[in-house]
Amino acid sequence: MKNPFPATVLGVRPVTKPGSAKETIHVDYSLEGSGLSYTTGDALGVLPNNDPAVVDQLIAALGLDAAATVALPDGSVSSLRDALISTYDISTLKKGVLSKWNAVAGSEKLAAIIEDKEALKDFVWGRDVLDLALDPETKATFADATAFVACLGKMTPRLYSIASSPDAVPGQVSLCVGAVRYTSKATGRARAGVCSTFMADRISAGDKVKVFVHSNKNFRLPEDGTTPVIMVGPGTGIAPFRAFWQQRVADNATGPMWLFFGNPYKATDSCYEDELEPLVASGKLKLSVAWSRDQEYKIYVQHLMEQAGEEVWQWLENGAAFYMCGDANRMAKDVEAALLAIIAKYGNRSAEEAAAYLADMKAAKRYQKDVY
Repeated sequence: MKNPFPATVLGVRPVTKPGSAKETIHVDYSLEGSGLSYTTGDALGVLPNNDPAVVDQLIAALGLDAAATVALPDGSVSSLRDALISTYDISTLKKGVLSKWNAVAGSEKLAAIIEDKEALKDFVWGRDVLDLALDPETKATFADATAFVACLGKMTPRLYSIASSPDAVPGQVSLCVGAVRYTSKATGRARAGVCSTFMADRISAGDKVKVFVHSNKNFRLPEDGTTPVIMVGPGTGIAPFRAFWQQRVADNATGPMWLFFGNPYKATDSCYEDELEPLVASGKLKLSVAWSRDQEYKIYVQHLMEQAGEEVWQWLENGAAFYMCGDANRMAKDVEAALLAIIAKYGNRSAEEAAAYLADMKAAKRYQKDVY
């Protein structure tokens, strides 16, 4: 991370179709000359730029000079505009940032919020530094650009599960990313995920993006290629499993693979059909897909697991390794609950015995999670 590599963008393409509420993109980066290597299951750190349009609005709202010189954390200098685009975090509000800001703003409203943990949590959700500058109750008048950037933290890298195998695509790395866009309930402003829309909207082939490899030793394919694998990855949770199926094909592994995937609508939200269909047709992959909104009642990946519970249990008893990737708050809990129920029902075990069975799988590295 200390020396991220300026990787050349090889291409950016949509994975989902136009109109998808789950807009997903695929990005390929070249690692040629980087000295970086990765293993299937690792993550890629990406250092994004802020949206220049938001930066320009912020500078205007504060009445500062975009060309004013400011110091950067590494000791170099740049214009305020360039510093805000590439170096400083203007998208997240934390207690420290608010305290520094309010030392200048002197807002009674902010002072009360900073001291109230719950109020602070509510206030920062969906708000950014531009919101502080636009709200008459929280606006601050800074002496100069240097005084303003002193309030800010550094831009932090974002980690994404790598969606490629180094043996399938030597010298490059791929990501599968969901573009985050929403309207802030707090302010009514359109907001966007800094890094996801940086990749979706503001980079193209030939551009350079700073990246680094983040090792994830707790998310690895079985060393034995004959071991069956069950992969549960709705939405962009499919990312590391694309790497898994690429790796298994590259290794000529004979173990069966079963992917549980889910997204709202089949018409707009399928991912990597062109790669999955041949794998299914050749018998290398079993595919179960939950289109959650294509019928009156919602169907998720855990429901498909439950419906196929007896076969899932047979795979587990045959030594299958079980993987899940995606949302930690809801999906991961629901999938684990479904897995425990399957073990209890088809393994004829009590709840405690099912939990012990799953604990044994974890200890043997047959149950691995990549959740966020």
